[in-house]
Amino acid sequence: MKKPIIAILAAVIVIALIFAVMYFNNPEENDFSEKEIISVTAEDLQEYRNNIGNSMDIKKSILLIFNTQEECQNFINEHGDADNPLSAGVGIAPQMEDGYYNVVGNSVFETIFDSLQDGEYAKETIEFGGAFCYFKRLENYSVTNNDEDLTEFIRQEKSMERGGEINEENN
Repeated sequence: MKKPIIAILAAVIVIALIFAVMYFNNPEENDFSEKEIISVTAEDLQEYRNNIGNSMDIKKSILLIFNTQEECQNFINEHGDADNPLSAGVGIAPQMEDGYYNVVGNSVFETIFDSLQDGEYAKETIEFGGAFCYFKRLENYSVTNNDEDLTEFIRQEKSMERGGEINEENN
């Protein structure tokens, strides 16, 4: 009777030792590793909103460049009000891997952006750097208006300051 109990106990000890060795050799590869918990409070959110204002806004636009004023004006007349003017396949679309051009920091285009409503486009060509441009405002995205994105931004910043990892489950 003692032999089966001793054998079972020995097997349990061996299994426990195997798990212990695995855990201590590779703690980052298992679910038991500790992560720094980074919390974001309502006060943190408000402080960031006050401090960053609209400096992190993304002013999403479509910008197409043409060689001549006539080419550009013809495009505006034919495709200016299209939902997706890029689908016309003409003109040069700079820096648009995300499907839009962010005009923040460009005083010429940001001014035009601010004068339009979402979905509106400039009815006349815009001369810029020797080229002629079509411009359409898509939307103004502000991280300060989105609690989820702002919370993630604050977590990332706190993590960089502390040099730790982020626990996504904690707000």
